[in-house]
Amino acid sequence: MITLEKRKILVFDIEAAPHDFKMFDIEKQEYLTKNASSEEEREKVIKELVFNPFTSSIVAIGMLDLNENKGCVLVNSEEGAELVSERENMNYIRGNESGIIEIFWKTLAAKNYNLFITFNGREFDCPFIMLRSFILGITPSYNLMEGSDFNFSKYHIDLIKELTFNRHSPTGARRKFSLDFYCKQLGIESPKGQGVTGEMVGELFVQKQYKTIADYCARDLFAEAELFKKWNELLNFN
Repeated sequence: MITLEKRKILVFDIEAAPHDFKMFDIEKQEYLTKNASSEEEREKVIKELVFNPFTSSIVAIGMLDLNENKGCVLVNSEEGAELVSERENMNYIRGNESGIIEIFWKTLAAKNYNLFITFNGREFDCPFIMLRSFILGITPSYNLMEGSDFNFSKYHIDLIKELTFNRHSPTGARRKFSLDFYCKQLGIESPKGQGVTGEMVGELFVQKQYKTIADYCARDLFAEAELFKKWNELLNFN
C-alpha cells in the first residue's frame, strides 16, 4: 500500500480532438486510410485518428494534486472564453495548445511530483503529451515514458494496468473496461454521469463548448482519484 503522505502525487488526464480530415492533402488522406477496404472501414479509420498525436490536438489537460486535493484543468480555448469551475478546489486556466502544454511541464518541474495516477495513461495520455510536445517544439520536464511497460509502476500507477494485472484480455477476469463501467460497478461517481462522453469532445471543441470539456475532464480526475484510493487500500500489495 502506498502511503500517500510520503509521495508527491498527481492525477492527470488529457482530452483530445482530431484535426479536420479535410485539412490533410489528398496524398496524406490516402496514406492515412490506405488499409481501409470499404467506406465503412474508412470512416472508422478517420474517427480513430483522434487517438494519435500526429493527427489530433490536446484540448484539455486535467491536473489534480492528490495530497492537497486541489488542481486545475488547462483548456485549449480562444481569448475571452469564460471558464469558471463550480468546484472550489478546481481552477480552469485557458491558453492555446502550446501554452497549456508548457504550463503542464512547468508545474511538474515546480512541484517535483514523484508519482502519477492515470487511467490508460501508459498507452494514451503519456505518449500523447510527449509526442505533442515534440511536434510543437516543447521540451518535456519529465520523461513520462521512462522504463518499460513492466517496471514503470515505481513512478506511475496506470489503473487499467493494475485492474487487469498488467495483461488484459478481451474476455474473462482480466478484461479491461471503461472508467465509466469500473466506477459504476464500484460505487464511484462516473465522469459520464452528466451525459458527456470522451467521444463527444471533438464536436464540443468545434462548437467551442470549452467549459463543458473542462467539467468533463475534471470529473475524470476525481473519478480516477477515488478509483486509485480504493485500489490502493484493497489491492495494492506493494
